[in-house]
Formats: sequence, C-alpha cells, structure tokens
Amino acid sequence: MGAYNVKEIKFLNQTQIKVYNKPIEFDNKKVRANERKKENKERTQQAIDLSIRQSMNRTKNSIWQIALSNKWDYFVTFTFNPKLVKSNDYNEVSFYMSNWLDNARRRCSPDMKYLIVPEYHKDKQKFHFHALMSNINGITLVDSGYRSNNKIIYNIANYHLGFTTAIPIDTDKQGQNKTCGYMLKYITKDLINLSQGKRRYWYSVKNCDKPQIDNYIVESEQLSGFIECLENDMNYRKKIDMPFSDNELRIYNFET
Repeated sequence: MGAYNVKEIKFLNQTQIKVYNKPIEFDNKKVRANERKKENKERTQQAIDLSIRQSMNRTKNSIWQIALSNKWDYFVTFTFNPKLVKSNDYNEVSFYMSNWLDNARRRCSPDMKYLIVPEYHKDKQKFHFHALMSNINGITLVDSGYRSNNKIIYNIANYHLGFTTAIPIDTDKQGQNKTCGYMLKYITKDLINLSQGKRRYWYSVKNCDKPQIDNYIVESEQLSGFIECLENDMNYRKKIDMPFSDNELRIYNFET
C-alpha cells in the first residue's frame, strides 16, 4: 500500500500538478478478475453510468498524456470506402486501420509516430479515424488543391481504403496543445458503449514518449503554502469535487 496527495506530470511543453485535499491510497497489486466480477454482479443503472463515465475519463486521460508528450507534424483523417471495408463494423475498421499502420511503418516510414482514435459518425452507424502523426517522410502526400487556414490539405497516396486528409500542425506550443485537444472530443459515451472490451486508441508504442509521473506526500502543515505558490505561478487552474471519495482535486498547469 502507498499514498500520495500531490501528483506531478511532466509533458513535452508543460507540467501539470494535481493536488488532492485528502491522500489517495493505492495498492500496487491488481484486483483479481473474479473478485471484480463478484463486485459488479449486481449494479444499478447509476453505477453503470458512473462506470461508463470513469471508463471514458480514463481513455481520454491516456490519449491526452500521449498527445502532450510528443511533437506532431500532421492532423490526419482516415475514412473507409464501404465497397472495400464495412465502415459500420467496429471490429473490421479497427483491423484494417491497424493493418495499414503496421504496413506503412514496415514499408514506408519505419520511424513513423502516431496516435489514432476512432470517431463514431453522426449517423450512429459508420466509423472513421483521426490521427496525430509525425516522421512520415516515406509516405506520399499529394496536394488536394484545398486549403485550411492557408495550410495545404494533403491526401495520402499510400492509403487505398478510402479518403484521407492530412493538415500540417503549427509547431508552436499553442498549436500543438490545441490540436491535442481535438483528439479528446471524439471519445464519446456512444463510442465507449460500443467499444467495451476493445481498443479505443492506437499509438506507436516503440517511439511515442509518455510523461514522467511522480507522486508525493506533502505534509498537511505545508500543503497550504505549497498551494499558494502554485496559485501564483500557474497559467491554468481547475478545481474538481470528488463526492464519491469525499475529496477535492486542484489541477495546475505550467508552461515548461
């Protein structure tokens, strides 16, 4: 068993400090699957909804951490031609998307870096994917003839399963962070429901950086002074009530 009331997360361009009113206790040992099944055998609708929200938040947090820890060159959208791929079948589009990524790294861009998430279409039937990508020198980009905010919208010539767009991402911190935020809006309750027990995002494990995370215990008599220092220097602040654990979380972001 261990505990912490301060969590420090160091991303590529910023550091986030999370301060809890009460220490968070944790156990490094995983709960056994059969014990979880017993606990979840009888659940109210409220408990089910809470579980869905928690699952969605965990997914978003994982995506956010990877997105902010890396530098990205392009924001890419992949769609599927229904004559080639059953675009309303989550398992099938996931298989073809994963297969294309593996082939692209092996044949074109061995150093390709990506973070990719599905989006459930507005028609509540079809799926497409959005990606942050970099190191794609071996992939052929073709000028589509269209522009977005004076940026060339490219198509990926190496992709033959449907339509693509690839838009350059601004290299400054604001441009990178803003684009990372786009990725979270695609993770919806409908998608979480549909993808139970399935992958909800993909990333290049071998070359995607992850944030450095450190947990600390700050003694209660020092905590108020610590928070005061954070209040003076932060560029973003958020306070979250945690009624189920009778706790409170303060989040502070700092540019680094």
